[in-house]
Amino acid sequence: MYKLQNIYKSYDKEKTFILNDLYFDVNEGDFVAIIGKSGSGKSTLLNILSTIDTPTKGYYIFNDKNLTKLNDNQLAEFRNQSIGVVFQSYHLIEDYTVGENVMLPLMFSNQKKQPNLDGILEKLDILPLKDKRVKILSGGEQQRVSIARAIISNPKMLLADEPTGNLDHENRDNILSILKKLNSEGMTIIVVTHDLEFAKKFNKIYEIKDGKINPVQI
Repeated sequence: MYKLQNIYKSYDKEKTFILNDLYFDVNEGDFVAIIGKSGSGKSTLLNILSTIDTPTKGYYIFNDKNLTKLNDNQLAEFRNQSIGVVFQSYHLIEDYTVGENVMLPLMFSNQKKQPNLDGILEKLDILPLKDKRVKILSGGEQQRVSIARAIISNPKMLLADEPTGNLDHENRDNILSILKKLNSEGMTIIVVTHDLEFAKKFNKIYEIKDGKINPVQI
């Protein structure tokens, strides 16, 4: 489904590589957690997978589409159609309602069929909050809104950066249940996390170290 080959990433004119000759394969339906120390390149890798950022060198291929050859507009179109992203700090517009936030990606999409907003909100147990402004919600509720927004376009893959980083144990377990349900419905899930107990709940665990990624058991 997704193949990264010979990936390098540098932010200082190739003096220091955060990702260094990295290879990574993701299969359709995978349920993956990526761990690693702070500064190891976890979020950098997630940004490349999401096409928000591009590698300095190397190739990345999604379902036989060579993303390396796409320009910025083509990458944005690909991302809107195929990838959902849950950001660590949610990136919600506080003065918008839940429904308005969730529907935002469709402003930049060519999708003709309107998604079932109420159905998605109900799936994440936030339908009663549809007309509430985001700024009055709890952290756990805002995280669910962020996930709803990420899946509104029915992407093939969902990427989440520290999805439980600011949540208590109850909300962490709720988010895990949501991710498992989405995965059971066929969505490929990749999360970056520093929470080893959370990572243990995933089918595959990888660690980024010295710019490379390898499977691990914890």
